Amino acid sequence: MEENVTTMEAPKKRPTFLTVLCILSFIGSGGFGLLNSLYTYVTFESSYPAKIEQATEGLEKMKEAGMESGFFYSMTENGIIQLNALSENLELITGVNCLFAILSLVGIFMMFKLKKNGFYLYLIANLFWLLVPLALIDFDAMLSMTIIGAIITAVFVIMYAVNLKHME
Repeated sequence: MEENVTTMEAPKKRPTFLTVLCILSFIGSGGFGLLNSLYTYVTFESSYPAKIEQATEGLEKMKEAGMESGFFYSMTENGIIQLNALSENLELITGVNCLFAILSLVGIFMMFKLKKNGFYLYLIANLFWLLVPLALIDFDAMLSMTIIGAIITAVFVIMYAVNLKHME
């Protein structure tokens, strides 16, 4: 007499830390990344004149106050450069940002489902997402913001890398 023995493998349990990390990444990539790019695309034409005027007035006031150098002056100048680049290439810049936000979200969802390939998709999408503003807007104007983004991205990549052992 033959016995049919079927073994059932328990589904892998996602660690709480990975769950929290994925939720934070969904908020960052989806909420701030994708939705902000879409919002910028939809509202930019109407808000551009007021933003440029406000930044220009800010620069003039800083000059009058003798603050023609320094962090705030530099950030305001960079803001004007960014606004002008957006006005010239709005569709391209927001479209590329949306693309990498979506790829990042897909990678996060895959990691949420404990798929290791999601980590690599997330890593590549976020790396290119950091580099696009440097190439499409202005290297010098975007460098400080890119460094901040790179630090945050590196922290998340490291935390995901620690959790790779839980993924298939």
